[in-house]
Amino acid sequence: MKKVLISLAAVAMLACMASCNKTCDCKLYVNGAVTTETEVELDKDSYDKCSDMNTIVTIADKKNGLECKSQLF
Repeated sequence: MKKVLISLAAVAMLACMASCNKTCDCKLYVNGAVTTETEVELDKDSYDKCSDMNTIVTIADKKNGLECKSQLF
């Protein structure tokens, strides 16, 4: 039982450390075209997840604004 608890604690610590610095892939759209692609470090004080930074508005089937997604490792 002790070994199981120690293993679970180690996994929990790794998960916490992995979520500390999260990087988002962000694209800026103007008239449906991507004008800028950047990597942005997620600021936990302002946003909980990457998609909270999205400001996409679709006009005449064209995206305008910022679209952010979590980086896949």
